[in-house]
Amino acid sequence: MSPAIRADEVGTIEEGPLSEVLAALARDDPGGVVAALDGQLHHGRPGSPAALRQQVGERLATALAPQKGRIARWIDALATSPSPTARQVACLLLASRYPEDPAGVLRTAETLADDPHWEVREAAGGLLGTVLDRDFAKIRGRLEVLRSSRSENLRRSVVLAVKYAARREKPERVPDLLALLQPLLRDEEPYVRRNLGQSAIGDGLLRVNPKETLKCLREWSRDRDQMVRWNVAMAFSSAIGSFHWPAAKSILERLAKGPEPLVRNAVAKAMRRSRQRYTDEVEETRLRWLKDRDRVATAELVGPLKKR
Repeated sequence: MSPAIRADEVGTIEEGPLSEVLAALARDDPGGVVAALDGQLHHGRPGSPAALRQQVGERLATALAPQKGRIARWIDALATSPSPTARQVACLLLASRYPEDPAGVLRTAETLADDPHWEVREAAGGLLGTVLDRDFAKIRGRLEVLRSSRSENLRRSVVLAVKYAARREKPERVPDLLALLQPLLRDEEPYVRRNLGQSAIGDGLLRVNPKETLKCLREWSRDRDQMVRWNVAMAFSSAIGSFHWPAAKSILERLAKGPEPLVRNAVAKAMRRSRQRYTDEVEETRLRWLKDRDRVATAELVGPLKKR
């Protein structure tokens, strides 16, 4: 168990919510598992902390895996439960079910990715990232369909799937993942783009394969669409992106000239983040921009270096 997981959140085999879950498993009672999970408080509401859900998912997957019919019944009960907690646990079980029923798992994953509850959507995004890693070509093809969905939740699930798949550290896949994301760079829906440039690209793909990711970011920085250029700038406002100031400088120089406030604000955010690591170099650039008619507006948004 991770040190970050509190024992009072999870309990033990002898007592606490985990013991109730194991008792329900022994009774073959999915409803009992749901009752045990929702008997806790999470964010002030009935539910359970992520640590407990993870423990429960792992326990259930291990116990139910040898019994194909039984695990299918449990997944169906949890995935269709009115409890958001149960639906999140279903996502953990679905990953283990994929080899036996890929079509069914993918169908359920898409339903949960469009769930009304945000934590269920997050869990479904993680599930899609897992199956994308395991069955790359097939799932990538399906995600290409989902990225054109009318549902912002399903379009966002593509971004989440890429973000989670990137954690598998497979740099050879990054060009394909970047191509998968490219059409979504124009998406104006805040719920989609909030997870795209800064998170999936900046903290995800840029970390795994900086060479290929920087190549695409340079190309995209010349796009006429302001949403595309906003995503490019936001990639460098991430924790990982801020390490790449030497490569980012020329890209941000270009973007800083743009007339759109949206893009200028993203550039300013990237500059402030990069300045935490490359203080002198970034500050020198900002001061130079203040004397540049085309970039002065962006330089003013960056703001002066705060004295410590």
